[in-house]
Amino acid sequence: MNEPVVAPLTTQEPVTRSELQPLLDYLQSPQGHEIAGRLLSVVEDIKKSTLDKTTNHAAFEKWLQALIIFIVVSASSVLSYLGKFDTSLGVLFGTLVGYIFGKK
Repeated sequence: MNEPVVAPLTTQEPVTRSELQPLLDYLQSPQGHEIAGRLLSVVEDIKKSTLDKTTNHAAFEKWLQALIIFIVVSASSVLSYLGKFDTSLGVLFGTLVGYIFGKK
């Protein structure tokens, strides 16, 4: 008695030009052109912001990698000079530098 009613499946028809004509007419008007221009400027601002953040992050990461490599080389030199450089420390330093060079 209380069977659920199932709507028949409909296939979605492609949008024709006549259905889009009011939108296209509005976009060609001065008000529609202004809205489209503002929308494009928002998208461009988001893109520029993302690129700036990515560039700043990449530069910081490169400087950090260079600093770590400099510290490892300096520490290895000082410890070798003092006679305190052993194999476990060499493996640790090698792993650290290998990880840095292995990253993209």
